[in-house]
Amino acid sequence: MLRFAWIVLVLAIGVAHADTWPAKPVRFIVPFAPGGSGDIVGRTIGARLTDAWGEQILIDNRPGAAGAIGTAATASASPDGYTLLLADDSPLSITPHIRKGLPYDALKDLVPIVPIARIEFVLTVNPGVPAKSLAELVALLKANPGKYSYASAGIGSIHHLAMEWLKQLAGVDMVHVPYKGSGQILPDVIAGVVPITYTGFAQTMPQVRAGRLRALAVGSPERVAAAPELPSIAESYPGFDGTTSWNLFAPAGTPLEIVQKVNSEVNRILRIPEVAEQLSSNGLFPLGGTSPQFAAAMRASYERWGRIVRAVGLKPE
Repeated sequence: MLRFAWIVLVLAIGVAHADTWPAKPVRFIVPFAPGGSGDIVGRTIGARLTDAWGEQILIDNRPGAAGAIGTAATASASPDGYTLLLADDSPLSITPHIRKGLPYDALKDLVPIVPIARIEFVLTVNPGVPAKSLAELVALLKANPGKYSYASAGIGSIHHLAMEWLKQLAGVDMVHVPYKGSGQILPDVIAGVVPITYTGFAQTMPQVRAGRLRALAVGSPERVAAAPELPSIAESYPGFDGTTSWNLFAPAGTPLEIVQKVNSEVNRILRIPEVAEQLSSNGLFPLGGTSPQFAAAMRASYERWGRIVRAVGLKPE
């Protein structure tokens, strides 16, 4: 009887905590440099959450180690709901397979709250590269093994692994040039410092439309409605899917009531037509769903990228 009363008391405290939360600004740690699509997602969702809760959503960029630095900072934060992680799949589904000694356990130290938006990617080249299609690029790389390089957002990023996967499927050789985040890549590709890259649709397509970059293909299994003229890489290499999603996570131990409150509010926001249009126009496709569904999807993503890491021959460092 006493044990039952204790459980009821604990649940009551948790509900009361959720009712009063948030009572101060909430920080979204984005584990990549400013300028990427994460900033668009953070600002879009954060503004609506600020309106709903009356507390500011603060975006805290913590770049480095393909997202591992910011992810570790969230995992070690107090599980009170005031520090959340806004990240793509790579720090949790890819990096653990290729980096030894991570300061967090991808499957235990963070609670999946909600998937927000799928990120579309586009394969682009500097206009000086003599290739106007994926087929022409592959032919150029085969004729010049090791001569061309590609930029990624760091070892273990979705950009890195997708390009290594493409290299294997196409049978080509390129040199990997890792950066600390996607926001730093495009200026160098535009300048011709690195001739090839695979970056988010949102920040890349304005440069393509301005003639500063040439787009060859998108990384999703199918063509993208915002740029239907671009073929998907999967049209040439069936099975290729180099997409990921922006998601919200909380430190393990965060009260379930707070996780559910954030999940419910983000799902409501994603159903607002203006929000869906704002995301879609930037190559970000609204997702949403329950926390348990998302947890199952993250485990499946972890296993899928692990298989790809092994298939392309990347070894843990």
